Amino acid sequence: MEDYGLVVEHYRKPEVLEEIARFSKKRWVAVHCEEKDERRRPILVRYRRDPGGRRKPLSVERPEDVKRILEDLRPLRPRTFYASSAVYAKLEEEEDTYPHGNALAFTPTWDVDNELAYWKATVEAAEAILAFLEKKGVIKSVFVKWSGRGAHVHLHHGSISPEVFSKHGPLDVAYAIVEYVLLKVGPELADIAHRHGTSRLKVENKMDPQRVFTCPLTLHRELDVVAVCIRPDELADFTPDWAKLGSFRHWTGWDRYEPGEADELALKALEVVGPYPRPYRPRRRKTKRVEEMIMRFLSRETP
Repeated sequence: MEDYGLVVEHYRKPEVLEEIARFSKKRWVAVHCEEKDERRRPILVRYRRDPGGRRKPLSVERPEDVKRILEDLRPLRPRTFYASSAVYAKLEEEEDTYPHGNALAFTPTWDVDNELAYWKATVEAAEAILAFLEKKGVIKSVFVKWSGRGAHVHLHHGSISPEVFSKHGPLDVAYAIVEYVLLKVGPELADIAHRHGTSRLKVENKMDPQRVFTCPLTLHRELDVVAVCIRPDELADFTPDWAKLGSFRHWTGWDRYEPGEADELALKALEVVGPYPRPYRPRRRKTKRVEEMIMRFLSRETP
């Protein structure tokens, strides 16, 4: 987007700030900016600095927090908000982002990636996932979010009992659910890609300890479109026009769920798939050069 003023105008909308805050509460937030690092990649900010200079996980509890982040990062031209799949008990120190002992739940999410030109195949893939979940009795706790070129199918973490997460491990539960569904609908997804003539359609299990997903009503990091949520029974009517900047159509009921609705699915998935397959290793910090670049931009005087 050549005119950054359009980005600023979008984030002035109260409903945009509200939806980002609702999705981000108790999650680790990340913000993609238009300013580039030394490798010409958009800078991704995941931490803030306290008065003593210590790194703190970026977090949001209220719409005012989103507004504050936009103002703080203004020199970097913030564009896209993400929030973690993990829901945390607290987010005060960098170590709090480690999942063991502090993550209360993970939100199972199917990442449907494709080219925009084949958006109908993307919709069909999401419908296939929803149909399988419905067969397993999971109906009231799911929603679809158009992410720009593809979509995310989210299963609300509240549909899984805290006892299930506590006994089996939050990441293990979420990973197993996503993988189990993919095993079951894989042939159907391959058929959808074949019928639409696209090799770019991919549905992946991206559940990992620090995974983030696009927040509702944020902007895509490259395309001039809005991430809108779609009611499952309206998915067949969706077109990319729903995501138009300035005239988007968005479902605000995305956070409804039925407690325990996905427990049976979770237990079956754990039986078939098992736990998350890789040991957790905290990601290395950004290079000192990138961190210094961020701090240099943030210390600039803004017009």
